Amino acid sequence: MRAAFGLGLICGLGGILAASHFYPWVVHARLPSQTSVVANGGRAEQFLIRLPVDRIGSAGGAATGLRGPPKSARMTLPAELAAEPILVEHFKVRDTAGNVIGLAARHWSVGADGPGTAWSLLIPSRGALLLVASGESREALNAALQEVGYSAGASWDGDVRIQLGGDDDSGRIAAGSNEFEDLQGHYSETWNVTGVSDSGDLRGTIELNTVTFRGS
Repeated sequence: MRAAFGLGLICGLGGILAASHFYPWVVHARLPSQTSVVANGGRAEQFLIRLPVDRIGSAGGAATGLRGPPKSARMTLPAELAAEPILVEHFKVRDTAGNVIGLAARHWSVGADGPGTAWSLLIPSRGALLLVASGESREALNAALQEVGYSAGASWDGDVRIQLGGDDDSGRIAAGSNEFEDLQGHYSETWNVTGVSDSGDLRGTIELNTVTFRGS
């Protein structure tokens, strides 16, 4: 009896896994892509994040700065992660029409080749897209705001456009899945900051501008 019960349980789980693989239980609504054709071939598309409403969370060490308060560690990190500052941020991501179409994760860390930034965009109806860049200073955002009059601990209103992470030279499309599979190209990351609260919360937008084309 016990053997029969175990066999039935295993077969039942196997059936559930098989059904979940072959039957589309969840079909995500697909909004029209907000893309345009570029002159030298390829497709341009902008992804947008509104601050602070689209920030889901952030955690990091000394590199966090204005992009989110550092969180106290609740576990011991591996030595290779604890040795250098690391910043992880999560956001909702929108198209240019303002529709929320997925999630985005931004990772910043220092490796053997210097500081690097990686964006992972997950759009359920279309797939995932990985963007990587190098060379971003951890003080870039704070320094740019200080140049236009921002002081830590005080609120600030204004309008400043800051290039962070990738630009058309250093930012590249690293990988993708489903609709984004086999794409090549580059991207730029621009923060348009229109204000900072006295607690350090940013107001503005993040623009991720991509230009992609099919690899040969």
